Amino acid sequence: MKKIALLFLFGQFIIFILSFLLNAGISLLSYINTSFYVGGLLLFVGGIIYIFRTGSFDFFNSSMRKVLSLKHTKEDLDSMRSPSEVFSMSPKVFFQAGIPIFLMMFIAMGFYYS
Repeated sequence: MKKIALLFLFGQFIIFILSFLLNAGISLLSYINTSFYVGGLLLFVGGIIYIFRTGSFDFFNSSMRKVLSLKHTKEDLDSMRSPSEVFSMSPKVFFQAGIPIFLMMFIAMGFYYS
């Protein structure tokens, strides 16, 4: 829980710094826009890691290796590691940091549009 809180606070700090630097000031609209980019990036990276790690991309990768590598033998293709073996990082950290940022963005949008 402490790690999630620190990630959330660090994300909010980054959002305020980027909002201040990119828009020459902090406003509710600049906070909403910047938090969308930061939260979206975290969720996108977490999603990519999740797709690679669960093995959803392994079949596509092995098929493309077979089609595009005419010079390699079958033993060379079988000895190559699949993407699910390469990615050992958990996407949980990115999701735990990105979802609260998106929730704060939606709360800020509620204040902005009301």
